[in-house]
Amino acid sequence: MSGDSDSDDCDMPGLVSNGTDGAPAPGGAGVALDEEEDLGEEMYVDSLAPSVDLFSTKKFKTAEDCLEHCKEVHGLDLAVLKRRLSMDTFSYIRFVNYVRSESPSPGFVMSLSSGAKWGDLKFMKPVIPDDPLLMFNFEEELDPQDEEEENGFEIDISRELNDEIANPRNFHNQLSTASTNSEDSCIASNVTFEEDLVKMSLDKFNDLKKQFDAMSLELREKDNELKAVFEDMTKMKGVAQTLFNSGGEAEKPFSKTKHKVVPVSEARTVEEDHSYFQSYAHYSIHHEMLSDSVRTSSYRDALVNNPDRLRDALVLDIGCGTGILSMFAAQAGAKAVVGVDCSDIIYQAMDIVRENKMDDRVKLVKGRLEETELPYEKFDIIVSEWMGYFLLFEGMLDSVLAARDKYLAPGGMVLPNRCTIELCAISDHERYDSLVGFWSDVYGYKMSCMRGPILADASVEVIPKDLVVSNSANVLDLNINTCTVADTEFNSSFDLKITKDCELTGILGYFDTFFDLPTPAMFSTGPQVKPTHWKQTVFYLPEKLPVKKNETIPCKMVCKRMKTDARALKVSLTLDDKTYRYTVD
Repeated sequence: MSGDSDSDDCDMPGLVSNGTDGAPAPGGAGVALDEEEDLGEEMYVDSLAPSVDLFSTKKFKTAEDCLEHCKEVHGLDLAVLKRRLSMDTFSYIRFVNYVRSESPSPGFVMSLSSGAKWGDLKFMKPVIPDDPLLMFNFEEELDPQDEEEENGFEIDISRELNDEIANPRNFHNQLSTASTNSEDSCIASNVTFEEDLVKMSLDKFNDLKKQFDAMSLELREKDNELKAVFEDMTKMKGVAQTLFNSGGEAEKPFSKTKHKVVPVSEARTVEEDHSYFQSYAHYSIHHEMLSDSVRTSSYRDALVNNPDRLRDALVLDIGCGTGILSMFAAQAGAKAVVGVDCSDIIYQAMDIVRENKMDDRVKLVKGRLEETELPYEKFDIIVSEWMGYFLLFEGMLDSVLAARDKYLAPGGMVLPNRCTIELCAISDHERYDSLVGFWSDVYGYKMSCMRGPILADASVEVIPKDLVVSNSANVLDLNINTCTVADTEFNSSFDLKITKDCELTGILGYFDTFFDLPTPAMFSTGPQVKPTHWKQTVFYLPEKLPVKKNETIPCKMVCKRMKTDARALKVSLTLDDKTYRYTVD
């Protein structure tokens, strides 16, 4: 199943390499974590107020979710900025207000080598009143200290003031020095000194008085601004302390727990998932899936060609769509079949079942499986076409696993029972140049800023088999009868052996699906066989990589779910010690 899903409303993060001259940068944002580490570990303290994205109008329940979204989707890595620019709490506050008021692009911000853009004290004034991002404990969360300051806040704001105002007694010394300097002698040409007296012409006095009055006015204005900043900080401190001390988990705001992969049904309500389910209400997507003969005939063969396994069985069809799998199961001899779907397409499925006179054995139920009451307590077989692009996109496997744990009878079976993900290298110059090189000359204009976002978004397309230039490496093998939701996040090290001299343009991913029955069935979505509606998923490299025949390329892939969209994936891919980040959504 590979229909559209609701995705983040913003641009995806640019492609990031953590390597310089082939070596990974220490602490780089794009580095794929070791197996012991967890990419999904919570980085931020949970707060209670909603927060507006820095680069769009999207809202989040907490400031921590918002900052995680900025990192995953926009590529804004505060940890990198903090180290590079030596940022503290107040430069972070100015940074947030600068972004909100000036609206720079994420790529521009990450390219800066200093914090001068938000150095002005005017950025201490919140753009959004009571902005939750300004209450985020920037220093403690990104760089925890062994000892915390008692009051939790320190203020260190320096201002460059004219020395005549800050230290008026130095004025005499300055003039004395100026009088001995030929270049500055004009400053003191009308000034004489007699013990503690300074004598000058009236014009010179009036000129200095104007300068002094102007500087005094500027000083008062700066003082007023600083007082306003202190008042805002005091107010924010009180609000933050209220949030942190309001009981429950807030009593330990800095505690960190091991990341848990949350099922989609827990991460999103039915209302929040409305656009996803609605995408399957359109007839066109069902025409596409039913027209995929590889997909549909494989399910038919697995069910109809195993009548001994299906005879008198109770069958549960999850995400039944038009009901085609339910009718295959009934045809194979199932005693009763229950199909469940949360999309409105189920009403057409009811008509289809009645039209084919199977309504005595096939019952259809509308709703999300995790929240729907079914007419049977246990089922002998659970069947579902849950696979998305790159196998795991959409996260529909979560519902299958929930049904397995709740409804599968002892000795029962989930179909398909096994799925794998394979990766191989490709050399596709024509496609690469049309996709990546296109932005170098668009009707005579350069649009190079478009190149990064295009590369960072994994591409779904059919790749001819003659463009594959390596072996296929298995990076995931899921036993659907025993795996858990946590197994859908993985990291895998593998080697690709090159089959000819060429330039690599990307890494291609596909999946294989198995029905291990007395009469087995399987299908592949790889480039070596007939294309399916899933096509293949391509992770294009930022630059072409020259390789030689029989060369072995050490690689690693880390695949996680996006915290801001539980149905989407974030992928890091390492080739020859250079790591690149992608999204599958």
